[in-house]
Amino acid sequence: MSKRRKKPKARAEPKGNIALWLNDREDGKIIYPTGYTPLSKNEDVLLCADKIADMVSSMTIMLMANGENGDYRIKNELSRKLDICPCRGMNRKNFVYCIERDMILYGNSVAIPEFTSEGYLDNIRLLDGGECEIVQDIDGGSYYILYRGVKLYPDDVLHFVLNPSRENHFCGDGYKHIIRKTVQNLLQANATKNSFLQSKWQPSLIISVESDSEELIDPEQRQNILGSYRTDAEKGEPWLIPAGEIKVESIKPLTLNDLAIQDSISLDRRVLAAAIGIPPFMMGVGDFDLNSYNNFIATKIMSHAMIIQQEFTAKLLYSHDMYFKLNPKSLMQYSISEKMGYVKDMVAGGMMCRNEGRQEFDLAPVDRDGMNDFIVLENYIPVDRVGDQEKLKDKEVKGDSENGDE
Repeated sequence: MSKRRKKPKARAEPKGNIALWLNDREDGKIIYPTGYTPLSKNEDVLLCADKIADMVSSMTIMLMANGENGDYRIKNELSRKLDICPCRGMNRKNFVYCIERDMILYGNSVAIPEFTSEGYLDNIRLLDGGECEIVQDIDGGSYYILYRGVKLYPDDVLHFVLNPSRENHFCGDGYKHIIRKTVQNLLQANATKNSFLQSKWQPSLIISVESDSEELIDPEQRQNILGSYRTDAEKGEPWLIPAGEIKVESIKPLTLNDLAIQDSISLDRRVLAAAIGIPPFMMGVGDFDLNSYNNFIATKIMSHAMIIQQEFTAKLLYSHDMYFKLNPKSLMQYSISEKMGYVKDMVAGGMMCRNEGRQEFDLAPVDRDGMNDFIVLENYIPVDRVGDQEKLKDKEVKGDSENGDE
């Protein structure tokens, strides 16, 4: 990693995080939550962040190298370090999960690589993304990260940026500007739902009594009238009341469906899922769709993975013909019959050996002659012996004999 630093000329205004809440500008005419809920603590946003971070962190980190016939994977101590235990006290799954979660919630995630005296990667220390302030110099050509009063320069840290800002391209905005209104609507809907469920105005019975209004105003009188018919009755026993003096009616109380609160929450969750880029069924709205899921892996998940693998490559590798790659193949979902057909076609076409086909089903390789050979056609012969087929030799012999007779 380069140690050259360009110090900023002057400190600009730090880019802080946005806290979302509903205000009371309507003078109490609306129901709003007490206090405020930061974006990083909103349940629906955390659910979206968890889904993406969980999938990105499940991908294997591979060290690749350029070759004459294509790129190939390298397995050494560096690849093992980054894919198994990049951070002390934390495995790769949790390490990448924290990076991805901070990117979604704050737009920026920062980690400090630590090296041994010999120059080998020893540890990658994660920082709290919520406490990182991106500070730009006066001419906009460079920046530094202010973390708990300490200046960190971009050449010395791993800085993962999600959705770069228009003003400062090196600072990530995340999704806070995109989902602000939707999160406010969800907070409003949940506050209204909680207020409705806690309301006293949901009676299951209305009792009409032949009595003076003054008697019904007194709580004790109301309790005496109700108790005269209710307290002595056993559970499930019918009431015996004098005709004309009391009338009991069952009513249907107002529900959340009548207020359309649930429909509003479902709609806002769809909008939130679309803004962040995850399928709605991951938010509990709608049914699972295989094509939508695989498209989500191939587009949104790979887009987030690209940010991580490019930052690793740029800051941790000196070689120009090597790079890190996150493998999404294990996240894709296929039916067994589709996968079997794919493996058979690849083996029959000479593009995959049979042991590689076994690996597609997590089966151990077999140490047997021919299992690592590439075979083609119905005869299942090695690729380099395609021209040795008997039927081709017969045609050549027959052609030569015909030419000789002529």
